[in-house]
Amino acid sequence: LTLATMLIFRSLAHWITNSQPVTGTDIMLSLALAKIYLDVFTLRSALFIALIVLLHFWLTRTIPGRNVFAVGSNPAAAKESGIASDRIVFLGFVFAGTLAGLAGVLQSLVTNTGSPVFGSELTVAVIAAVVVGGTRLEGGRGSALGTLGGVLTIGSLTIAMEFQSVPAYVQQVVSGLILILLVVLDRAVTTKGRAPGTRPALVRDNPITQGGTT
Repeated sequence: LTLATMLIFRSLAHWITNSQPVTGTDIMLSLALAKIYLDVFTLRSALFIALIVLLHFWLTRTIPGRNVFAVGSNPAAAKESGIASDRIVFLGFVFAGTLAGLAGVLQSLVTNTGSPVFGSELTVAVIAAVVVGGTRLEGGRGSALGTLGGVLTIGSLTIAMEFQSVPAYVQQVVSGLILILLVVLDRAVTTKGRAPGTRPALVRDNPITQGGTT
């Protein structure tokens, strides 16, 4: 459903713009957003870090934030415990879509250009950054700060490849390979943890047997 929606709106963007970039008329806002402050950060990066901090607080310090992880870990169990699982999943998609839309608007403001192809090459890199940050694709585990680390890691790798004049399609291959490797490792760890006969550490280390003797 997510990919289908993306394809629909991407096609609409091509139709509306006739597959041509649209140039803005006021470049002053673009210059303000791209300006480096204190020789450290731009306004874009400051907004991103502020959002990460707010999300981290919400996910770790509030009940609705913790409910997100509960639904991701086991939707049925979360629903049985009184959590509105379907509502949380729906709002999660709405929130993610809103942030993606705002990111697109901000990118257009910075470049003073609107293009139907902006961001189309970032899909795999974004997913890889999230997974590198410790988020499970199956849900139930992740963090805003971890995602920040994943973005910095993938971003640094991309910059290094650009300095080495690595072609864009090779960069896509590298991002895809990283994503596949992390997913395989996560599945392997999860499968090992659920292997038949595997006992939790608390039970395994307890000297008392089921019969009540030591």
